[in-house]
Amino acid sequence: MIREIRMLTFFLIGLFFLCPTNPVDAQDLRKLDHYLKEVYKKHIIPGFSVVVVNERGLVYKKGFGKERLDRAKPFTGQTVNAIGSLTKSMTAMAIMQLVEQGDLELDTPVVHYLPWFRTANKDMSDKVTVRMLINNTSGLQANPEPSYDLSDNALAALTRNLKSIFITREPGTVYEYSNLGFSVAGYLISQVSGLAYKEYLDKRLFGPLAMKSTSTDPERFGALGALEGHYQGIYQATPALRERQFESGEYIPAGSLTRSTAKDLGNYLMALLNQGKFGNARLLSEESIAEMWSPNSSFPGLTEDEGGDGKPIEYGLGWMISEIEGRKIVHHGGSTGKMSSMTMIDLTNNRAATLLANIDLTFIDQYQYPTIFNLVNNILHIAAGEPITEFGRPTISDPSLNDFYLEEERMEKYVGEFVQIKGGDFWMYFGLSLEIRRGDKGLEAMMTRGKNTINHFKLDFATPSLAIGRNMGIPQRFQFKLTPDGKMKGLFCGGVEYIRENKQRMERYKKVEPGPHLGFLLPKDWSLQKLPDGFMANDPNDPSTRLRGFVKGSRKKVEDAIAKVSKRTSNESPWFGIRQGQYVWKHQSSVRLGAHGEEVHTLFYNEKNHIPIHFEITSKKENHTLILQQVISPLLNSLEFNGGNQ
Repeated sequence: MIREIRMLTFFLIGLFFLCPTNPVDAQDLRKLDHYLKEVYKKHIIPGFSVVVVNERGLVYKKGFGKERLDRAKPFTGQTVNAIGSLTKSMTAMAIMQLVEQGDLELDTPVVHYLPWFRTANKDMSDKVTVRMLINNTSGLQANPEPSYDLSDNALAALTRNLKSIFITREPGTVYEYSNLGFSVAGYLISQVSGLAYKEYLDKRLFGPLAMKSTSTDPERFGALGALEGHYQGIYQATPALRERQFESGEYIPAGSLTRSTAKDLGNYLMALLNQGKFGNARLLSEESIAEMWSPNSSFPGLTEDEGGDGKPIEYGLGWMISEIEGRKIVHHGGSTGKMSSMTMIDLTNNRAATLLANIDLTFIDQYQYPTIFNLVNNILHIAAGEPITEFGRPTISDPSLNDFYLEEERMEKYVGEFVQIKGGDFWMYFGLSLEIRRGDKGLEAMMTRGKNTINHFKLDFATPSLAIGRNMGIPQRFQFKLTPDGKMKGLFCGGVEYIRENKQRMERYKKVEPGPHLGFLLPKDWSLQKLPDGFMANDPNDPSTRLRGFVKGSRKKVEDAIAKVSKRTSNESPWFGIRQGQYVWKHQSSVRLGAHGEEVHTLFYNEKNHIPIHFEITSKKENHTLILQQVISPLLNSLEFNGGNQ
């Protein structure tokens, strides 16, 4: 009899752990499951997961769809996906932990902890407090060019590099969403705690919360099976390939790299709803959580046309706070361009939910598909036994719709390949190709980089000089440069100007082989001189522009070249990185006075793959960006290296 009683006891304990601990009506869970199945059927999300919790435990966890459209593996509650800017709430939690320990004070200036901290206008940066870094009122808006450095030095380099930017608004007065502020907060965490930022999160957050599949370290992503996500196509998503040039350590505290699962995030949300406790661990006090969820500033919310009620959204510390349909909701989204997340905490009904998606729903076409905000809001409604609503869905039709039709005979004038010449961030668009071509139903525009199709649009012309790029995402404007006789010379899209890349332009290049193991493209009119240790190339029409390449014994020469460039700039200046062609290249520029006036000298070298070659390009300051686009970009993109002595 005692044995039977013990077995019954163990059985009941097992049921306690296997079943949701929150007394949610089973019918509501069936409704939620049905709702999410319908979302998967009607939406364009390749795969997603949802978790719903309360302070006592798990309410619901499930995945839908596939991890990749071209594979059969299902998306589950254990699938590792990017969470984007939800990381900001974790950075804020880490700051609050250090405040509780007495290591930081929210309203103390950052310069008190980092005496060297400054922007170009030191009088402004001296006013920036710890609180301002994590409530988006620091005034730190400029985003210095990322170095693509994944080491623990990246945050230090970024923070020290701020001395070249200006704060343009009085710190503490105006809300401005700032990745940079959270990155500085991440560096502050490392300096005060003595742990690298990612190590701090592992030991003080992810470990105590049993978030075993959560990481900010790309070296772990492969072992975790982390997804790469999808880009937006016209009718369906395009699986993304890994692009290491966009992995950078500078913005990890703001959300550039963090990966997690619905299961792990459920633990995080449980702790927040349970006054900072998870199991036997206490991560934060109830008072500190209340501080994070207290308004510090505000900004306009969704208008009625956008499906909202016009009420402002307030910002606390790493969290947004809204009154939505009679409930107090704490929330934050996350966006990476290929994946996304949305988290909402319903303080009125004491529930929380997160949705992870392997496509960026932040920039989805809201006139075609429900927004991620609408989806998670409805998940919470159903979990609370409430009907779903249209909150977060536009109440008006797409204002860019039109009835203009571009005649068939005019379409051929737009067809061609285009290259960026100015506008935007040169390094971000380095290696990006834009092609306009004939599709089954008119003209299409395709943006590619390497083997990745970054965006694919159907062009809907509103006038001969303006087309709306339509796909699964937010409509994009394509403004064309037309001559009086109707010929198309170039276009503007996303603040970037492109010109046609035609056969005549490509015929300007020639293949050169300055060594037995080396080949690449150079402009046809450039001369090439082979040297014992590499080559020299220059434009005979412009003696101020010089290209030097070193091949033999390059490792020592690279070290010498790095030392020279660093000496001319600053030991604190970061080395930037970018992937072009097959390799990742480090680069840094310095300005100097030369025989032809002010010149820019840029050094490119390969660090990770130890390719024994590096390039140095020098030109007049006013010509340098164009030289990089017209000479260095084709060179690195076409580079072929087949061995040789290192």
